[in-house]
Amino acid sequence: MRDHLLQHLLADSANKYPDKVAVVFKDKSVTYSELDRQSSGVALKLQQSGIRKGDRVGIVLTKSIEQIASLFGILKSGAIYVPIDPSAPAGRIAYMIRHCGIDCLITTSGTLNTLLSHSENEIVISTAIVIGKDGDELPHGNTAVKYLIPYIEARGDTTEFQPMDMSDSCPAYILHTSGSTGNPKGVAISHLNALTFVAMAAVFFNITAADRFCSHAPLHFDLSVFDIFVAVKCGASIVLLSEMLSTFPMKLAEYIEKEQITVWNSVSSVLTMLADKGMLERQNFDSLRLVHFSGDIMPVKYLRLLKKHLSKASFFNIYGQTEANSSLCYPIREIPDNDSWRIPVGTPFPNFEVFALNEDRQVVSRPGEEGELYVSSSTVALGYWNDHDMTREKFVPDPRYPFLEKTVYKTGDLVRIDESGNYMFSGRKDHMVKSRGYRIELEEIETVLSGHPEIAAAVAIPIPDEIVGNRISAIITAMTGCFLTKENLSRYCASRLPKYMIPEIMEFRDSLPMTSSGKIDRKKLREGIGAPG
Repeated sequence: MRDHLLQHLLADSANKYPDKVAVVFKDKSVTYSELDRQSSGVALKLQQSGIRKGDRVGIVLTKSIEQIASLFGILKSGAIYVPIDPSAPAGRIAYMIRHCGIDCLITTSGTLNTLLSHSENEIVISTAIVIGKDGDELPHGNTAVKYLIPYIEARGDTTEFQPMDMSDSCPAYILHTSGSTGNPKGVAISHLNALTFVAMAAVFFNITAADRFCSHAPLHFDLSVFDIFVAVKCGASIVLLSEMLSTFPMKLAEYIEKEQITVWNSVSSVLTMLADKGMLERQNFDSLRLVHFSGDIMPVKYLRLLKKHLSKASFFNIYGQTEANSSLCYPIREIPDNDSWRIPVGTPFPNFEVFALNEDRQVVSRPGEEGELYVSSSTVALGYWNDHDMTREKFVPDPRYPFLEKTVYKTGDLVRIDESGNYMFSGRKDHMVKSRGYRIELEEIETVLSGHPEIAAAVAIPIPDEIVGNRISAIITAMTGCFLTKENLSRYCASRLPKYMIPEIMEFRDSLPMTSSGKIDRKKLREGIGAPG
């Protein structure tokens, strides 16, 4: 069977495990054969709506079986799926739609009405496929609305669906990350980029059809690639975790035991919260065999608790970026007594090559020496969608082999090598930080704040936090004669930024400190957070 495209993973498992449960959400589930048929129904609907190979289709759905079927349906139609957070501000969604040239959305009726009612954001799409209602195709302004009845009830004929023949170099999906211009960046990932990681991870972590993945990450977050495609490749079950449930640690602990989860993959802050407030001693986690954490620093005191109560599980610290997928890992075996121990990000996965260059552009090889990390692998993304300048800046020729046309990803992360040969994360070269597993470009927050008509200057500062990684503080000076409040600015940010990027702390100063070169002294601001202005 062909296996060079992501949708082939589903077809293969539907053939091997037709009656095996593929996806579970709340009290509903579908088998692999049902998921394969339902996604083909989505593909047929898309093709009938005029979607062709290479078109971008937005998925604006919360966690659901329909979301997974839509993803594979888009891939089967030959299109590129673009997951969009339904809770994101309308202006941000409008930008993604315009920037990616999305003409078709798969969404719900309520979400569609909300989006199209924000006419000031100029959301223009030609077709919307609405989930959950069986009815006639109706216009909504200039948008043709086509209804698709709930998949688990659908029994329609999909014989008209025409599978697309493509190469693995074709884009499969676009994931958006924070951008320094005030708008998100769309990372274009090919089928080969994703499949290289998926095939490696399935073998490296010994995934089988008996596994049950807890899919915690939202679809627009890159951790979902492991949860969905590695599970489908191996015929495992994907147990979708409701967004609401993940905020209640005790209920989350109960859920892991009740659903007999074997594979857990999340940002560190979720596990930290689980260790701190989940009352782990009340549950039995004998089914859990594999725990991945990434995105934030994991405090050792919480890792020790997790290892104690999730004693049957192997723990791995995973490092990577959307632009190159997960590239390094560190297996947690022994935990030092020292709570200040920083967990290494480890060594490369098989079929990955990473290297670091110091300020002299020489490869770092000695313990303690610091350099910027580069990733070399067929997982390195195609680039940033519709942004040639940023692509040229970050996806660069391999500096070690200037005579070859080989592209590597320049991460912007500073690392050093420890005495055991593991990479240790040292920090960022730019102003990007991680909070709750999300990569946040501080300049994007500053750009949004500076756009407020009553703000003279604004700086976003990360405050290290052992629970969420970093909390964001904004230091603000107002225009002369203006009076700003945190409540008003929070509302202003909420209409322009996703929730995880809204500064939790806002301080108002008469002026901002400057360096001798006339730049804002960020170091002094970090040292003086909470001090009078």
